[in-house]
Amino acid sequence: MYTETRVALVCTYDSDADAAYIYLDHPLPAAGVQRVVPFDPADGMYNLDLNPEGHVVGLEILDAGKRLPPTLLRAILNQTQDQAESD
Repeated sequence: MYTETRVALVCTYDSDADAAYIYLDHPLPAAGVQRVVPFDPADGMYNLDLNPEGHVVGLEILDAGKRLPPTLLRAILNQTQDQAESD
């Protein structure tokens, strides 16, 4: 049986560090990340963040400008700016 579910993800992008982060658990509780697991052994540009129970709570993408589509990065930046303006 196939079930389709859509979940709104929270994503951030730091253009200075050229790093994107996709939260799978948001907001992350204090000390929510216990272990970071790189999963691209060729260049170590992706990291999975695991909580104390071993569940994946986030995905960090380093060198994101080269690895993610520009439209996605713009959407993340626009989302961040819109949120900052509403706060």
